Order: sequence, then structure tokens, then C-alpha cells
Amino acid sequence: MKKLTLLSLCLLFAVLASAQNKASMEDYALNFNGFQRARDKYPDSAIRYLQTLATIRPEAVEELLHESFAQSFIPRDEEKYRTDPAFLASLKRMNMTVDSALKITRESVKNAYIILEKLENDTSQFIKEMVFPISYWIQAQKNFSNPENLKEIGKAYISYLKGTNNFYTQRKARYALMIARLIYNNDKLRSDADQVIKLIYNNLQDHQVNEDLTTIQRSIKEKRAWYRYMFAYCNFILSQDAKLTQDQKLGYLKLAYEHSPDILDKTVSHAYFYDMIFLFGNEKYSFEEDYLSALGSDEEKFKTVMAMSMINPSFKQKAKALYKGKINFSDYWLNEFNKKFQQAPLFSLTQIDSNQYVLGKNKEQWTLIDFWGTWCSPCRQEHPDLQKLYLNTMQGEMKNLNIITIASNDREPTVKEYMKNLNYTFPVVMSDNQIERKYNVSSWPSKFLVSPQGKYVVIPFNVDWQKYISDYIN
Repeated sequence: MKKLTLLSLCLLFAVLASAQNKASMEDYALNFNGFQRARDKYPDSAIRYLQTLATIRPEAVEELLHESFAQSFIPRDEEKYRTDPAFLASLKRMNMTVDSALKITRESVKNAYIILEKLENDTSQFIKEMVFPISYWIQAQKNFSNPENLKEIGKAYISYLKGTNNFYTQRKARYALMIARLIYNNDKLRSDADQVIKLIYNNLQDHQVNEDLTTIQRSIKEKRAWYRYMFAYCNFILSQDAKLTQDQKLGYLKLAYEHSPDILDKTVSHAYFYDMIFLFGNEKYSFEEDYLSALGSDEEKFKTVMAMSMINPSFKQKAKALYKGKINFSDYWLNEFNKKFQQAPLFSLTQIDSNQYVLGKNKEQWTLIDFWGTWCSPCRQEHPDLQKLYLNTMQGEMKNLNIITIASNDREPTVKEYMKNLNYTFPVVMSDNQIERKYNVSSWPSKFLVSPQGKYVVIPFNVDWQKYISDYIN
């Protein structure tokens, strides 16, 4: 009877915990989305949503303010919008005129300033601290033509930064670099801008993440990607100084290239995406081409392009054009690939057709390993392309590729029914709930490409994965 009572209590607690988690998620979504919807027209409502969100999920407040809300204060040239083909095309689809769109934008910006001012004076110390870097950046914009005020703002922000060693939260380094850029544009304040950049540079350099990349957690992956991209950016802007010697310029550009997003960083590209937009105004994912264009000899270029082609196979053709060795380039490249990457964890799992799949049996082929689930919407969206690729391998169009997919967190009957209903025939094994740990899978879909010699590479998210695979194996 006691055991039954204990079991009933455990079930009750589990049900209550599940209900609380569901309610918490609903509250989070309500306030997160509420802020986004209200901020353009209803500043007071937006603030209430944000205040509530701060009590439910503080980290979401940071995301909202520094990835979305702060974009309201990016200076905009309205005349450029009038001639921007992409902007005009989007307006045509929405049946809007340029003037009406710009009117909406102006109102949104006006309300953003109202929200910011009230958040600066909020009763919550947490919220005030969250908007602090944004406020300094806006002060610097407003005082762009006032050197004395701009100088004081720079000093104050340096003082603020020196009170902490963490430039990652609130994206303090991002705002510092944008403030430094405003200061640098005034010839008399170049030395003040240099002080800000030096402080940021040293902090970013000291906080590069060096952990075992095979077991690194997703949150650490994101931090690693952010610190690398920001350090690459610092080196890139320092390389633009006209007073540098060629060797000094190359030194900065090499560091920018070396800290450009690698394969692991690209799996969490959202970690630095918004910083890239704030700093450049557009998408600039790497500094590889900048370094390449500054290199002198073909030998230097070949070594660099070969290294680039290991993590971005689109560079293989450039490497081949520069190659002067005696052995076949494809053999040379594959040998370098196998030197660089680690051995893929072996596994033997049962396919849903009852056949046993053993990784490594296909000695003459590359192997694509794809982790997915019937519950995963992005996985399902790409399955028509995966099916087409599989048929190409079976029909001899990609003879050097073998495909195996792994259904994670799923039930075999559900997977079989899914495959049957959609007429998919690509091979599927059921996960043993261990294989994900071996490959450090933390999101789905996840893809890995294994060479005929058993070395493997991660296929990044947000890339044309079919082209990536084709470039690697051809």
C-alpha cells in the first residue's frame, strides 16, 4: 500500500511539473511575441510584456533587446531604400508604396526611443543593465558631430567595460566597436578610438574558447563562435589602417582568416549573425577572401586555399588551379583531408528492413550520416531532396556516395509508417540512444560526411548541404 501511495505521489508530481512547464512555455511565448507585436505601435504594452518576460525567462530579454529591438537604432538612409531592388520587390509583393513603408518605419523608430527611455528608468535593475550598452551607443550617434561629448562617451564606456571581464553578455563588445567606429571617424579622436579597440581586442583574444570540440556543449559552442567571429572582425578592421606595412596588414588578415567561422561555428551561426549585421550592415561570414587577395606568392595562396578547402569545399577548384604537385590532385586532397580530421565513431545498427548496417563496410565510398526524426519539421522538409540524392546514388550518378540515416528519439512503427506513406526508400536505422552522444549531436537534422578511410567532417547548418557533399566527394 505504501509503495502504491508513493507511486501515486510521484505520478502526481510528474503531472504537476509537466503542467507547470507547459504553462511556463505558454507565458514565455505570450510575452516574447507580445513585445515583438506591440513595440512598433504600442510602447507601453511592449514594456509590460518585457517586464513580465524578465521574471519568467531573463535570458530571453537579452535576446529580444540585443538581437531584435536594438536594430531599430541602426541609422538608415531613406534615399537608398527608394532605389533598393530587394526592398522595392518586397513592397510590391505587399502592395505597399515606398512612402507608406517609410512612414511605418519612422513611427516604429519613434516608439523604439520611447521604449528605450522608459527602460532606462525602469524599476528593475536587471532591465536597466540590459539596455545600458544600447543607450551608450545611441548617445554616441547623437553626439557624432560633437567631439568633446563623443570623447567623454568613449571614456565612460571604457570605464563601464573595465568594471567587468564579460563582454559577451549584453553584447558589450559589439556596442563598444560601434562606438569606437563613430569616434574614429573624427580625426582628433583617433587615439580615443584606439583605446576602446585595444581593450576589446585583448578581451576577445583572452577569452577564446579552447575545449574538447567532440564533447563541447551547445551553449559553449555559441560562445566560442561569437568570440572567434568578433576577434576576426577586430583583426579585419585593424588591417584596414593605411599606415601599416604589408607584413603588419597580412598579420592582421591572417588572424581574421584563422578566426573566421569554422565548421563547428557554422552549426551555430545565429551566435554571431546579428553582430555581423550591426557591424557590417550586411552578411559577411568570413575573411578568407580578404586574406587571399593580400597574399603574394602562389605557394602561399595554395597552402591557404588548401586549408580553406578542408572546411569549405567550394575552395577545392581554386586549390586545384594552384596545385603544382606530381601526384593526382584528387588523391593529394583526400590524403590531406584524412590527415586533418578525426576517425568517425564506428557503429553497427539494425535497419528498419531488419538488415544490419555497419559503418566502414563500404571501403571505396564516402558515407553520409544523417540524424533525423519524424517529429523534426526541418528534417521532414529536406527529405524529398534526401530521397532524390539516395536515388542518384542507386542509379550510378553518385557511385562514390553511400547514405545511412539514423532516426532519433522515435518509435520504429512511427518511422516505418512515415517512410511508407511518403514512398521514401532511403535507408534508416533506429538509434540506440548512444550514437548521438558519440557524434555530439545536439540538434536535428545533423549531417556528417565520412571519407572512404573513415575520417569525418560535420556538414554545417544553413548551407546548401547537397552542394557541400558534392564538392567534398567529387
